[in-house]
This record gives sequence, structure tokens and C-alpha cells, in this order.
Amino acid sequence: MKTDNALIFDFNGTLFWDTEYNRMAWGAISLKYRNREYTLKESHHLNGRTNTETIAYLLGYEPSASEVKRISDEKEQMYEQICLEHFPLHLAPGAEELIEKANDRHIPVAIATSAGYGNIMRYRAWFDLLSLVEEKHIIYDNGSRRSKPSPDIYLDACKVLGIAPESCTVFEDAKAGILSARNAGIKRIYAVASPGYDQDTIQAMEGIHGLISDFSQYVLTN
Repeated sequence: MKTDNALIFDFNGTLFWDTEYNRMAWGAISLKYRNREYTLKESHHLNGRTNTETIAYLLGYEPSASEVKRISDEKEQMYEQICLEHFPLHLAPGAEELIEKANDRHIPVAIATSAGYGNIMRYRAWFDLLSLVEEKHIIYDNGSRRSKPSPDIYLDACKVLGIAPESCTVFEDAKAGILSARNAGIKRIYAVASPGYDQDTIQAMEGIHGLISDFSQYVLTN
């Protein structure tokens, strides 16, 4: 029988359905720096990865730290503007209710995202995240760990929660994120069918325990 000891959520495309907003911003960067469209296949391949890795892929070489910062800042400014044009913003359907139920039952909750600190600050303001998740439980790209699909971020999330990976449940929308959780030894992984997710790849992957399109479809057991 399933028992929920801890819940870990990816953020972009999972708790916040912004896949298309990110794709639009990266599309503009792709046109500017390589004079080529950002394809849907590339988007699916790079979803869940850090800005550093995505920028290196688009440029076709390993950029300097200053190049990464400049292009990353440019992309995030575009992304922020696109988000602001779609205000008011909301978390995914049923997400707040699920997290509040987990908090009421004293089930630890964490976020494990490839987003950088600047975006985390935006999300904290836009969604009042700290009313749902403890600040120390928001694990983001701080530049010190390997990108998804390496297991690092989920291992760090489990460590912060004090829960063994095999006892955690993860929610992810991207192949890289699902592989990251699986590589960390997490046994229960649920795919989130948010707009723009890679349907064919996700549904064909092994180790997925379920596919949800609304967090109200997930029933806590504790």
C-alpha cells in the first residue's frame, strides 16, 4: 500500500504551467544567437535542465560564465515579461489544495527546480510560496550541482527533508526530471500532463506510477 512520507514537486511545468512561456523566451534567444527556430523536439529535450546547459546547447560550445549570465539574464527578462502579460497567474489546478492537505497531515513538502534564484524570488511573490512550502525546502539551481537528469537535486531535496529517497513521492513533467528522480532512487514518480508536456516520451517511460492532469486526482495516503 502506498504511504506518503514526503512530497517533492518540480516547479516549472509542474506546479506552474509555464512551459509555453519558457519556450517563447528560449525561442527568441535561439533566433538571436543561432538564427534558428527553437524546435518542439529541442524544447522537450531541454525541459528541466538549467539555463547554463540550455545556453551551451543553443550556442554549440561551452560559454564563459559571463556569457551565461548575460544570456540567462536576457532570457529571464523576456520570460518575466511574458508571465506578467498573463497575470493573474495561478499554480496548477489542485496544487495548493494538495499541499495544504499535506501540511495539515504533517507530510513534508519540497520543491526541486532547475530555476535560478531570481525566478524563485519572483515565484515567492507571485504565488506566496512560503505560505505553502518552507523556504529551506525550496531547492533551486544555485550553480553548485549537476543538472537534471543527474540525481543531485532530488538527493539534496530528500536530505533537506530528512526522508530517504525510496520513501518520497515526486511530481514531474519532463523526461530529464523523471530520470533525475529515478536516478536518485525515488520509487514513486507521477508525471504531470501540463500543457506542452512531452506526451509520447513520458507515457512510454518506465517507472512512472501515474499520469495526472489535475492535482486533485492525487489522493494522499498517510
